[in-house]
Amino acid sequence: MNQNINYIGMVNLLRRLQSTGLVSRKEARRIAARLRAETGADVIFYP
Repeated sequence: MNQNINYIGMVNLLRRLQSTGLVSRKEARRIAARLRAETGADVIFYP
């Protein structure tokens, strides 16, 4: 479950970056997918 908590925290950070205009929605989704694969999270949660 720890991987899921870490993943959700990183996705929240991506959402914040997206809201400030530093990351596009498309970029954020790609990063989130890669983070999910790397962390082994089993939740589906996209920015």
